[in-house]
Parts: sequence; C-alpha cells; structure tokens
Amino acid sequence: MPWGLFVDINNTIYVADKSNGAVLIWLEGNMTPWKTLSGSLYQPFAVFVTLNGNIYVDNGKSYNQVDMWTSNSTVSVAVMNVIDACYGLFIDSYDNIYCSINDYDQVVKTSLVNGLNTTTIVAGNGSSGSTSTMLHSPRGIFLDNSSNLYVADCGNNRIQLFPLGQLNATTVAGHQTAGTITLSCPTGIVLDGDGYLYITDYYNSRIVGSGPNGFRCIAGCTGRNGTAADQLYYPRGLSFDSYGNIYVADGYNNRIQKFLLATNASGKLYCIQYEIIQ
Repeated sequence: MPWGLFVDINNTIYVADKSNGAVLIWLEGNMTPWKTLSGSLYQPFAVFVTLNGNIYVDNGKSYNQVDMWTSNSTVSVAVMNVIDACYGLFIDSYDNIYCSINDYDQVVKTSLVNGLNTTTIVAGNGSSGSTSTMLHSPRGIFLDNSSNLYVADCGNNRIQLFPLGQLNATTVAGHQTAGTITLSCPTGIVLDGDGYLYITDYYNSRIVGSGPNGFRCIAGCTGRNGTAADQLYYPRGLSFDSYGNIYVADGYNNRIQKFLLATNASGKLYCIQYEIIQ
C-alpha cells in the first residue's frame, strides 16, 4: 500500500510502500521499478530525497528512527531518533530534518549537521487538540523557502501554518476557515513555485489546490471513492515533477496516479489523468 511519495529533480519517483516494508524507485518514463530499498524497514510512512540524492525514510514504527541511504548505497544508517512513525518527512535548506508524529500530535526536528541527534518540538505540544498551538494526528508537512512550516492537521480537518520559530499557527485551509475549502483529514501538502497549496483530501478522495481565485478541486472530483481513471480512493502523499505534473499515492487503489496539468481556452488549469503504476 503506497503512502509516502517523492519525485526528485530528475523525475525519479520514490514510493514508501508501507505494507511491504520497502521503498520502490522508478526512473522517469519506466513502468518497472529500478530499485527497491528494504533491509530492516517496517511500515515506512514517508520518504524524502535531497538534491545530492540521499534518501531519507521513516522507520519509526518499530525501530524509532529515520534511516538514510546515500544515492549509491545498499545499506542505510540511522540519522534521527523518533518516538514513533513519521507520517511526514522534510529536510530544509539548513539540513534540518522534520518529522510529523501522527500518534503524538507533534512535529519535531533535528539537525543533520551537528551530529547531536537532539530533537526539538516545532509544532504541537504532544496532546491532541484544536487550538492554534495544538495538532490532532498531523500527517504531511512542507516548508517554504523561508522555513515556514505547513502541517496537514488530519484530525482537525485543516492546514496549519507555523511561521519560523513560532509554536502558534494560523489556519490557511479547512476547518470552516473563510475563503478556503472544506477538508476531511488532509494527509499530504505541497506548495508550487508560486506559493499555491495543493492538498490530498483523504476522506473526500480528491486533490484540491489554491490559485488566484481561491481553492478548487484538481483531481478526484466525482465526489466518491472509486477505481476509475477519474477517481481516487483515500489518497495520501503527493509530489510535483519538474514539468509541474502531480503524482499521487492512491492508497486504497494500490497505485500511483499522474495528473498532467494543462490550460484550457479560458486560461484555467485542468487535469488530464491516467494511471502510471499499479
């Protein structure tokens, strides 16, 4: 069952296959996996790849750590200690690694540079709640170029924005926030080059995105779960390739979907969707 998803600058696709305890890697344009990383992985939820090709994988459910493979290695090393599984991973431009811990309602970070492996809470206080300083089952995370932290706060049906160095967040989507969109357990989040949000709306089985005219549905807009080409079934992670197309971990369909972004005659973005991996 695919959960975490990452597409790197070479359009290589990395999928955290939770059920099989592995990360599957596809090269651009290929239908057959190029490589599989497994070893001692157990139910990995998230994967993140840096510009130098290092691959970071959640291994927190049983082993309480995040593992790292260098681009050409077949053996991993532990780079972060965690108290449980990381449902989201992100590494910022300062080589800090962030982990969202769903079962402990918090996001933590540690430096990959100083070697101390000391974690700091950067969002949530470890207790489930809906105030601006609390989270409830956080999942996907994303940091913008200013290191502001976006959190898919699944249990509160909202996206929270934590400015750099602050534990008090602003809701930027969902949770009856005026001018946004209704969400039901957001699980994945990315920002595009223009700063617009794209969200996997888990229980609504769709992808939504923001733009100059507000939020709209991007994919899975039939209003129901399904296996057809225009449907999703509890989607999880999502990622952009270098062309601006969106890849989605279509969880209950056990497949990765690719959505080609195009512009219609009125200048609005729409999606041509097809399945690439199953």
